[in-house]
Amino acid sequence: MVNLLTGVRGFIFDVDGTLYDSRRIHRRVFFARPLDVCLLLADRRARKSLIGADYGDAETYYREFFSLMSRAVRKSESFVRKWYFDAFMSRMCRILKERYRPRPGCIELLETLTRKGIKFTIYSDYPLAAARLRALGLNVEDSRIYGPDIFGAQKPAARPFLSIAEDMGITPGEILVVGDRDDTDGAGAAAAGMGYIRIKTGKKQASPAIRWEDFCRAYSAITGNPTLI
Repeated sequence: MVNLLTGVRGFIFDVDGTLYDSRRIHRRVFFARPLDVCLLLADRRARKSLIGADYGDAETYYREFFSLMSRAVRKSESFVRKWYFDAFMSRMCRILKERYRPRPGCIELLETLTRKGIKFTIYSDYPLAAARLRALGLNVEDSRIYGPDIFGAQKPAARPFLSIAEDMGITPGEILVVGDRDDTDGAGAAAAGMGYIRIKTGKKQASPAIRWEDFCRAYSAITGNPTLI
């Protein structure tokens, strides 16, 4: 673990499953309004079909995304778009605020990185990442937050990772991606020439995983910081 952190000048953190334990989030969103089951399933299927897609800009991406959902539920694209942002995402933020908290030491880690001038960004699979982070109690500068609504792409497309590296002013080889999924976070890191570690969750993946607490301790050990958790 220490070897992975040596020489790292910047971090890209995933959100769901990484900065907080996202177990049961989809179930809770469903039970908050079971009548939306068809829309929820359409969202999951559309996102799955667009894994790795890169449309170059947010509006082109959204047109394809909502077109897929629209056909699946036989509703207009404007109806689906309004449901997605006004109902689904606001419901997710409410559930995050009520039921979820950042992983132990997460707030302290991000504050330590900021204090030491070590660059980090947050790149989420879902849009409106800033609102979801605030719902969790994480206050991060908006300039450090990215998602499909910024790039018009989904992980593991390489361009967003490379664009983030350019924004950070760091070469890709000096960046470590911290995520929870090999097919999105890991594959995106590999495509961009970045390092990758997987935070241990209940999901079965091929790569070795590390507990979030051990990641924080390893970072503390090589930087001489007091233990973060």
